[in-house]
Amino acid sequence: MKYEEFEKYTQIEDSTSWMVTHYETSNGHDFYIEPGFYYALQGMKEKKEEDFPRIMEAIDKVVMENEHVIFTANYETPFFDKDGYILREITDITDPLCVFVEDKSRGSDYGD
Repeated sequence: MKYEEFEKYTQIEDSTSWMVTHYETSNGHDFYIEPGFYYALQGMKEKKEEDFPRIMEAIDKVVMENEHVIFTANYETPFFDKDGYILREITDITDPLCVFVEDKSRGSDYGD
């Protein structure tokens, strides 16, 4: 899948990672975007539009500072894991920026 937010990077076809999208930077660093991470990123784009440029800058910084990154929805159960790669969740990007979205999901009130 092609993600418009990452068009400045080269998308790499990777037969070992059909569930995730693989990109490479001009300096040879590479990273993967899992669908769950991208879904969370889109939520940030919708709910925190004013902060979205800073979020993308922070993602770019992680990619430039680390040779191999997997952006995952959940580091405890990533879709894709590869030796030598660090895992980052959306909150690893947004928390240091003090960009928060309140999780209002809760269990059902029915059945009491």
